[in-house]
Amino acid sequence: MKRLSVLLLLAGCTKEPEGPVCGLHAASEPVLLQGKRDVALSVGARLMPSDRIDAQGFALLECFGGAIRVLDDEKVTVGELTESKIEATTIPRFVLKDGKPVKATMLAPSMLPRYSDNRFTPASAFTAGSDPTSADYFKAFFTPNGIENMTSAPREDGPARLPPPSQRVKVSRIHAGPLGQGGARLEVEDEVVFAETDELTTAALPEGHTYELGRTVRLVLPDGAEATLVRDGVKTELDGPMDLRLR
Repeated sequence: MKRLSVLLLLAGCTKEPEGPVCGLHAASEPVLLQGKRDVALSVGARLMPSDRIDAQGFALLECFGGAIRVLDDEKVTVGELTESKIEATTIPRFVLKDGKPVKATMLAPSMLPRYSDNRFTPASAFTAGSDPTSADYFKAFFTPNGIENMTSAPREDGPARLPPPSQRVKVSRIHAGPLGQGGARLEVEDEVVFAETDELTTAALPEGHTYELGRTVRLVLPDGAEATLVRDGVKTELDGPMDLRLR
């Protein structure tokens, strides 16, 4: 009976496997997963409650209950963030109508399907014979066509031959990349603005520059962020906090 009681007690104490609670939406610098050896997370990675992460610049986390958390050069444990535990919006939502932001109150469905379990950079994306550095990760995931511009290793992960880009299935999850050319323009005057396209490409746009938004359909301005949107010749002043849908 004692043995049975111990077994029942152990069974009752067994921890359930943890599931992802947030996703890495965009970043201006590499975001490191801390451990015995720090590794850089790819944009679009699903984040677990026990993940201890080090954002080396601006980073935007989307939590699957609807909350958003902006990191600015800080270290956090994902499961300790209030945003990872609640089901609510934490940044006011707006839609752009007739050149003006109009409040939207509807809560979006779960964001989990937008993110991937493939959380790290494949080794084949980097120069053969050397360990990837933070600079390598930055080039691969935070610059346009980063992985394509890296030197290929002798053997690549996955299939050796791929169909031409026009015949490939489009990425259906959040990923870093160029927003596209033309379209509206955004002058970021203070802090940072996060952008997302209709193909789920994301980018962090730091202050002091004017950006072509290309296919962008969403802008997230943290508290304190300021920007000017120029669209079809109309200027719109944007002040954070704001989660703005352009269409």
